[in-house]
Amino acid sequence: MEQIYIIGDVHGCYKSLLALIEQLPNKKNSKIVFVGDLIDRGKNSCEVIELIINNNYDCVMGNHEELFLEYAPNKDEFGNDFNMENSLHYLEKCGGKATIESYKSKEIYLKHYDFIKNLPLYLEYKDYKTADDRYLVVSHSAVVNVWDKRDSKDKFDIENFENQLLYKRYKQFDNKDIFNVYGHTPRSEAKLTSFDANVDLGCVYKKEKVINPRLCALEFPSMKVYTQENIE
Repeated sequence: MEQIYIIGDVHGCYKSLLALIEQLPNKKNSKIVFVGDLIDRGKNSCEVIELIINNNYDCVMGNHEELFLEYAPNKDEFGNDFNMENSLHYLEKCGGKATIESYKSKEIYLKHYDFIKNLPLYLEYKDYKTADDRYLVVSHSAVVNVWDKRDSKDKFDIENFENQLLYKRYKQFDNKDIFNVYGHTPRSEAKLTSFDANVDLGCVYKKEKVINPRLCALEFPSMKVYTQENIE
């Protein structure tokens, strides 16, 4: 059976990403999906997104992509008078400044802005299943007990669903029919249970926050884990 590779939070670590992909059996020709947080903190967010676009890899929205859309320059502001005052938290505390500085071309910036704007909150892969017949769902944070609200039209349900998939942490919930792979919360090792997996190994962070900062790819459904240390 063909395998799919789910890669954890990249955060602009382009060299580490290339090295991780080189470890995969089919390298750049592998079927790859990213759990979001492609950008911010690391220095090469532009290169990361360009690689994903050029290779037609899948990706879901992360909270850093959502922050980018809210606080980064829009098409009229990039390269002009951008009011940083309203964006200081994103630029300084969330690593947004490194993302903006990685762009040297307005044309590429606007192409990537549109790409980020159209990222989905989650992706379902119903042809990829575990031995106990759970199909793959990829999201930025775990879908936990809001998964059954994904098609709700209720305003509260919609807000709760989006907030959970982008920002919430540390819940666990077995949705029976799905195997959920996500990132968002850095760990020292990949977490694998019978119903979900966290593949964020904190590649961009220093060892004070994560014991062994690495980038991770989970081969699904074999559950083989590939890791790459930060070589930025």
